[in-house]
Amino acid sequence: MEERDWLILKTLYEQKNITKTAKILYISQPTLTARIKQIEESLGTKLLYRGNKGITFTETGEYTVKFAEKILGELQDFRETITNMQEDVAGTLRIAAPSILARYFLPKLLGKFQDMYPKAKFDVQVAQSSDVISLTGALNVHFGFVRNKFDWPEYERILLATNYVCAVAAKPFVLSDLPHMVRVDYYTDQYYQNLLDKWWYEIFEEPPIIGTRVSNLDLCKEMVFNGLGYGLLPSILIEEYPQLHSVPLVHKDGSRVKRNTWLIYKKELLDLKLPKVFLEFVIDSDFDSFQRNH
Repeated sequence: MEERDWLILKTLYEQKNITKTAKILYISQPTLTARIKQIEESLGTKLLYRGNKGITFTETGEYTVKFAEKILGELQDFRETITNMQEDVAGTLRIAAPSILARYFLPKLLGKFQDMYPKAKFDVQVAQSSDVISLTGALNVHFGFVRNKFDWPEYERILLATNYVCAVAAKPFVLSDLPHMVRVDYYTDQYYQNLLDKWWYEIFEEPPIIGTRVSNLDLCKEMVFNGLGYGLLPSILIEEYPQLHSVPLVHKDGSRVKRNTWLIYKKELLDLKLPKVFLEFVIDSDFDSFQRNH
Protein backbone atom coordinates (compact mmCIF):
# COMPACT_ATOMS: atom_id res chain seq x y z
CA MET A 1 0.00 0.00 0.00
CA GLU A 2 1.09 3.54 -0.76
CA GLU A 3 1.16 6.47 1.63
CA ARG A 4 -1.92 7.86 -0.13
CA ASP A 5 -3.85 4.71 0.79
CA TRP A 6 -3.06 5.09 4.49
CA LEU A 7 -4.15 8.71 4.28
CA ILE A 8 -7.42 7.71 2.62
CA LEU A 9 -8.24 5.28 5.42
CA LYS A 10 -7.31 7.76 8.16
CA THR A 11 -9.34 10.59 6.64
CA LEU A 12 -12.31 8.34 5.92
CA TYR A 13 -12.31 7.16 9.53
CA GLU A 14 -12.29 10.77 10.77
CA GLN A 15 -15.02 11.98 8.41
CA LYS A 16 -17.21 8.86 8.23
CA ASN A 17 -18.32 10.15 4.83
CA ILE A 18 -17.15 9.38 1.26
CA THR A 19 -18.07 12.78 -0.19
CA LYS A 20 -16.29 14.77 2.54
CA THR A 21 -13.22 12.56 2.34
CA ALA A 22 -13.01 12.94 -1.43
CA LYS A 23 -13.27 16.72 -1.10
CA ILE A 24 -10.55 16.91 1.57
CA LEU A 25 -8.17 14.72 -0.47
CA TYR A 26 -8.97 16.47 -3.77
CA ILE A 27 -10.04 13.32 -5.59
CA SER A 28 -13.32 12.41 -7.23
CA GLN A 29 -15.85 10.31 -5.35
CA PRO A 30 -15.83 7.46 -7.93
CA THR A 31 -12.01 7.35 -7.82
CA LEU A 32 -12.08 7.19 -4.01
CA THR A 33 -14.70 4.44 -3.99
CA ALA A 34 -12.72 2.41 -6.51
CA ARG A 35 -9.50 2.86 -4.54
CA ILE A 36 -11.13 1.68 -1.30
CA LYS A 37 -12.28 -1.47 -3.11
CA GLN A 38 -8.73 -2.02 -4.39
CA ILE A 39 -7.31 -1.62 -0.87
CA GLU A 40 -9.78 -4.17 0.50
CA GLU A 41 -8.97 -6.61 -2.29
CA SER A 42 -5.21 -6.23 -1.72
CA LEU A 43 -5.68 -6.94 2.01
CA GLY A 44 -8.20 -9.71 1.38
CA THR A 45 -10.71 -8.41 3.90
CA LYS A 46 -13.64 -6.03 4.32
CA LEU A 47 -12.64 -2.79 6.05
CA LEU A 48 -15.86 -0.79 6.09
CA TYR A 49 -19.53 -0.61 5.22
CA ARG A 50 -21.54 2.26 3.78
CA GLY A 51 -24.96 2.93 5.29
CA ASN A 52 -27.57 5.66 5.64
CA LYS A 53 -25.72 7.06 8.65
CA GLY A 54 -22.34 7.10 6.92
CA ILE A 55 -19.30 4.85 7.07
CA THR A 56 -18.92 2.07 9.62
CA PHE A 57 -15.56 0.33 10.01
CA THR A 58 -15.22 -3.36 10.73
CA GLU A 59 -12.99 -4.62 13.54
CA THR A 60 -10.27 -5.24 10.95
CA GLY A 61 -10.88 -1.77 9.55
CA GLU A 62 -10.47 -0.20 13.01
CA TYR A 63 -7.14 -1.98 13.45
CA THR A 64 -6.00 -0.94 9.96
CA VAL A 65 -6.82 2.72 10.69
CA LYS A 66 -4.74 2.63 13.89
CA PHE A 67 -1.87 1.15 11.88
CA ALA A 68 -2.36 3.85 9.23
CA GLU A 69 -2.09 6.58 11.89
CA LYS A 70 1.13 5.00 13.15
CA ILE A 71 2.61 4.74 9.64
CA LEU A 72 1.70 8.34 8.74
CA GLY A 73 3.09 9.61 12.03
CA GLU A 74 6.39 7.82 11.49
CA LEU A 75 6.64 9.16 7.94
CA GLN A 76 6.03 12.67 9.24
CA ASP A 77 8.73 12.25 11.90
CA PHE A 78 11.11 10.88 9.28
CA ARG A 79 10.58 13.86 6.96
CA GLU A 80 11.01 16.34 9.79
CA THR A 81 14.25 14.69 10.89
CA ILE A 82 15.63 14.71 7.34
CA THR A 83 14.66 18.37 6.93
CA ASN A 84 16.27 19.17 10.27
CA MET A 85 19.58 17.74 9.04
CA GLN A 86 19.71 20.30 6.25
CA GLU A 87 21.28 23.73 6.72
CA ASP A 88 18.24 25.71 5.57
CA VAL A 89 15.28 26.48 7.82
CA ALA A 90 12.66 24.52 5.91
CA GLY A 91 9.76 22.14 6.32
CA THR A 92 6.18 22.37 7.54
CA LEU A 93 5.41 24.01 10.87
CA ARG A 94 2.26 22.58 12.43
CA ILE A 95 0.21 25.01 14.55
CA ALA A 96 -3.15 24.90 16.32
CA ALA A 97 -5.05 27.97 17.52
CA PRO A 98 -8.57 29.16 18.37
CA SER A 99 -10.41 30.90 15.53
CA ILE A 100 -9.90 34.44 16.85
CA LEU A 101 -6.14 34.07 17.15
CA ALA A 102 -5.96 32.26 13.82
CA ARG A 103 -7.86 35.04 12.09
CA TYR A 104 -6.52 38.14 13.80
CA PHE A 105 -2.87 37.30 14.51
CA LEU A 106 -1.52 34.29 12.61
CA PRO A 107 -1.68 35.66 9.03
CA LYS A 108 0.71 38.55 9.75
CA LEU A 109 2.87 36.54 12.13
CA LEU A 110 3.34 33.63 9.72
CA GLY A 111 3.73 36.02 6.79
CA LYS A 112 6.63 37.80 8.45
CA PHE A 113 8.24 34.51 9.45
CA GLN A 114 8.00 33.24 5.87
CA ASP A 115 9.55 36.47 4.60
CA MET A 116 12.56 35.62 6.73
CA TYR A 117 12.52 31.88 5.94
CA PRO A 118 10.95 31.37 2.47
CA LYS A 119 11.25 27.58 2.59
CA ALA A 120 9.01 27.34 5.66
CA LYS A 121 5.46 26.09 5.13
CA PHE A 122 2.55 25.93 7.54
CA ASP A 123 -0.24 23.57 8.56
CA VAL A 124 -2.74 25.47 10.73
CA GLN A 125 -5.59 23.78 12.60
CA VAL A 126 -8.39 25.84 14.13
CA ALA A 127 -9.76 24.45 17.41
CA GLN A 128 -10.93 25.51 20.84
CA SER A 129 -8.20 26.06 23.41
CA SER A 130 -8.92 22.79 25.21
CA ASP A 131 -8.51 20.88 21.92
CA VAL A 132 -5.36 22.86 21.07
CA ILE A 133 -3.84 21.60 24.32
CA SER A 134 -4.70 18.00 23.40
CA LEU A 135 -3.19 18.37 19.93
CA THR A 136 -0.01 19.86 21.38
CA GLY A 137 0.27 17.19 24.04
CA ALA A 138 -0.10 14.42 21.46
CA LEU A 139 2.63 16.07 19.35
CA ASN A 140 0.17 16.44 16.47
CA VAL A 141 1.30 20.07 16.25
CA HIS A 142 4.55 21.81 17.11
CA PHE A 143 2.93 24.79 18.82
CA GLY A 144 -0.43 25.68 20.27
CA PHE A 145 -1.80 29.17 20.80
CA VAL A 146 -4.36 29.29 23.60
CA ARG A 147 -6.43 32.03 25.22
CA ASN A 148 -6.85 30.61 28.72
CA LYS A 149 -4.69 29.47 31.60
CA PHE A 150 -4.93 25.74 32.19
CA ASP A 151 -3.02 23.28 34.33
CA TRP A 152 0.03 22.61 32.12
CA PRO A 153 2.63 20.69 34.11
CA GLU A 154 3.94 18.86 31.03
CA TYR A 155 4.09 21.84 28.66
CA GLU A 156 6.47 24.70 28.14
CA ARG A 157 4.55 27.98 27.89
CA ILE A 158 5.18 31.63 27.09
CA LEU A 159 2.83 34.52 27.82
CA LEU A 160 2.42 36.44 24.56
CA ALA A 161 -0.21 39.10 25.23
CA THR A 162 -3.05 40.24 27.46
CA ASN A 163 -6.40 41.38 26.10
CA TYR A 164 -9.54 42.51 27.86
CA VAL A 165 -13.22 41.62 27.69
CA CYS A 166 -15.80 44.32 26.97
CA ALA A 167 -19.55 44.68 26.90
CA VAL A 168 -20.44 45.92 23.42
CA ALA A 169 -23.67 47.36 21.98
CA ALA A 170 -24.86 49.45 19.05
CA LYS A 171 -26.13 52.22 21.37
CA PRO A 172 -24.55 53.93 24.43
CA PHE A 173 -24.96 52.19 27.80
CA VAL A 174 -23.31 51.66 31.18
CA LEU A 175 -22.55 48.32 32.84
CA SER A 176 -25.41 48.71 35.31
CA ASP A 177 -27.82 48.63 32.34
CA LEU A 178 -26.85 45.09 31.31
CA PRO A 179 -29.35 43.12 33.45
CA HIS A 180 -32.17 44.98 31.65
CA MET A 181 -30.71 44.60 28.16
CA VAL A 182 -30.95 41.65 25.77
CA ARG A 183 -27.71 39.73 25.28
CA VAL A 184 -26.44 38.03 22.14
CA ASP A 185 -24.71 34.95 23.52
CA TYR A 186 -22.39 32.49 21.77
CA TYR A 187 -20.99 29.02 22.25
CA THR A 188 -17.42 29.07 23.55
CA ASP A 189 -15.01 26.92 25.52
CA GLN A 190 -15.94 26.11 29.10
CA TYR A 191 -13.11 28.13 30.65
CA TYR A 192 -14.16 31.35 28.95
CA GLN A 193 -17.82 30.70 29.72
CA ASN A 194 -16.94 30.22 33.38
CA LEU A 195 -14.95 33.47 33.31
CA LEU A 196 -17.95 35.41 31.99
CA ASP A 197 -20.42 33.72 34.35
CA LYS A 198 -18.21 34.34 37.37
CA TRP A 199 -17.92 38.03 36.52
CA TRP A 200 -21.65 38.39 35.91
CA TYR A 201 -22.74 36.94 39.24
CA GLU A 202 -20.01 38.84 41.05
CA ILE A 203 -21.62 42.09 39.82
CA PHE A 204 -25.32 41.23 39.35
CA GLU A 205 -27.86 39.10 41.19
CA GLU A 206 -30.32 38.38 38.37
CA PRO A 207 -29.41 36.18 35.37
CA PRO A 208 -28.77 37.78 31.97
CA ILE A 209 -31.56 38.06 29.41
CA ILE A 210 -30.47 35.91 26.46
CA GLY A 211 -32.25 37.01 23.29
CA THR A 212 -30.12 35.32 20.65
CA ARG A 213 -27.55 32.53 20.80
CA VAL A 214 -25.10 32.04 17.94
CA SER A 215 -22.31 29.61 17.12
CA ASN A 216 -19.24 31.83 17.35
CA LEU A 217 -17.75 35.19 18.31
CA ASP A 218 -17.69 36.69 14.83
CA LEU A 219 -21.40 36.06 14.30
CA CYS A 220 -22.12 37.50 17.74
CA LYS A 221 -20.26 40.66 16.76
CA GLU A 222 -22.33 41.00 13.58
CA MET A 223 -25.56 40.51 15.52
CA VAL A 224 -24.52 43.22 18.00
CA PHE A 225 -23.56 45.53 15.16
CA ASN A 226 -27.06 45.14 13.72
CA GLY A 227 -28.75 45.97 17.01
CA LEU A 228 -29.95 42.55 18.21
CA GLY A 229 -28.48 43.10 21.67
CA TYR A 230 -25.21 43.49 23.52
CA GLY A 231 -22.34 41.04 23.57
CA LEU A 232 -19.45 40.24 25.90
CA LEU A 233 -16.53 40.23 23.49
CA PRO A 234 -12.72 40.31 23.47
CA SER A 235 -11.40 43.81 22.85
CA ILE A 236 -9.44 42.66 19.78
CA LEU A 237 -12.67 41.73 18.06
CA ILE A 238 -14.26 45.17 18.12
CA GLU A 239 -11.41 47.46 17.08
CA GLU A 240 -12.52 47.30 13.46
CA TYR A 241 -15.97 48.59 14.49
CA PRO A 242 -15.30 51.99 16.10
CA GLN A 243 -19.00 52.89 15.77
CA LEU A 244 -19.90 50.28 18.39
CA HIS A 245 -20.06 51.36 22.01
CA SER A 246 -17.91 49.30 24.37
CA VAL A 247 -17.36 49.29 28.12
CA PRO A 248 -14.62 47.17 29.73
CA LEU A 249 -15.81 44.53 32.20
CA VAL A 250 -14.55 45.45 35.67
CA HIS A 251 -14.43 43.38 38.86
CA LYS A 252 -15.60 44.78 42.18
CA ASP A 253 -11.99 45.53 43.10
CA GLY A 254 -11.63 47.71 40.00
CA SER A 255 -9.47 45.31 37.98
CA ARG A 256 -10.45 44.54 34.40
CA VAL A 257 -11.57 41.12 33.17
CA LYS A 258 -8.73 39.88 31.01
CA ARG A 259 -7.69 36.99 28.81
CA ASN A 260 -4.07 36.04 28.32
CA THR A 261 -2.66 34.56 25.13
CA TRP A 262 -0.14 31.76 25.60
CA LEU A 263 2.15 29.79 23.32
CA ILE A 264 2.54 26.18 24.47
CA TYR A 265 4.81 23.41 23.20
CA LYS A 266 6.67 20.27 24.22
CA LYS A 267 10.35 20.81 24.91
CA GLU A 268 11.52 17.79 22.91
CA LEU A 269 10.31 19.40 19.67
CA LEU A 270 13.02 22.04 19.98
CA ASP A 271 15.50 19.44 18.79
CA LEU A 272 14.07 20.22 15.35
CA LYS A 273 15.46 23.29 13.63
CA LEU A 274 12.23 24.79 12.28
CA PRO A 275 10.32 24.80 15.61
CA LYS A 276 13.39 26.12 17.44
CA VAL A 277 13.82 29.03 15.01
CA PHE A 278 10.09 29.80 15.09
CA LEU A 279 10.08 29.93 18.88
CA GLU A 280 13.02 32.33 18.88
CA PHE A 281 11.21 34.48 16.32
CA VAL A 282 8.03 34.66 18.43
CA ILE A 283 9.96 35.45 21.63
CA ASP A 284 11.85 38.27 19.92
CA SER A 285 8.67 39.76 18.39
CA ASP A 286 5.94 42.03 19.75
CA PHE A 287 2.96 39.70 19.44
CA ASP A 288 0.42 42.54 19.52
CA SER A 289 2.04 44.03 16.41
CA PHE A 290 0.73 41.06 14.39
CA GLN A 291 -2.90 41.93 15.12
CA ARG A 292 -4.96 42.60 12.03
CA ASN A 293 -5.43 46.32 11.24
CA HIS A 294 -2.29 47.25 13.21
